[in-house]
Amino acid sequence: MVLFIGNKHTGSLSNVKVVVLPPSHLRFQSPPVPDTIPPRAQVQCPFDIFCLQASRETAVLEFAYNNGNIPVGVTLKLPVLMNKFLQAVPVTANDFVGRWRALTGPPTKLQEVVRNVRPIPLAEMAALFNSLHIGVAPGLDPNVNNTVCASTFYSESAQATLCLIRVETDPSERTQLRLIVGSPDPTTTYELKEYIKEQLIDVRTLTPVPPVVPAPTPAISGLTGPAAVLAGLI
Repeated sequence: MVLFIGNKHTGSLSNVKVVVLPPSHLRFQSPPVPDTIPPRAQVQCPFDIFCLQASRETAVLEFAYNNGNIPVGVTLKLPVLMNKFLQAVPVTANDFVGRWRALTGPPTKLQEVVRNVRPIPLAEMAALFNSLHIGVAPGLDPNVNNTVCASTFYSESAQATLCLIRVETDPSERTQLRLIVGSPDPTTTYELKEYIKEQLIDVRTLTPVPPVVPAPTPAISGLTGPAAVLAGLI
């Protein structure tokens, strides 16, 4: 990551200080920032960022300088989110089924009925996942209302962790869905589930709703091979 610091003033900026307050799951390394930035000049501050483990916490940057005799301080959240350490990967039906079955349940496989979801078409949901570096596998799930995804999360503690995601939707009720996330690492599983949930929930519609008992998934007949196995997945 590179931070660009520009001075648009006619005088120099002095006592320039850039301090990153990283959460416990991130480690930052960067060269020192110049103490003075000349007028109409720009400097670059490169950062090497290392992810130690999965987390949704964000790093904070404290930027301070003097404009003449006037001290100025700014605090910013850095855009170093969990998706920065994800990489979409292709997955076949056979591979997905084998790995999915190996994740038998909590804490490596978690599911939640998510309410107050933005009612977006499945194509837009797929585009959202792709923008988060979570690869969508179209046609892998026999139920056209479901979305199956795979991505690898990279961290120093869990190394390269393959994450599998399944989203079950009901076309008659687009404001809720069932989200299932699995990976060999429990921390990665939980944090990724919560991160995806945050992206799907529409905060403008967060109002109390009565509990809803999800209807059982109907059986799909006439399927064989991996498609038949996927149809019976929970």
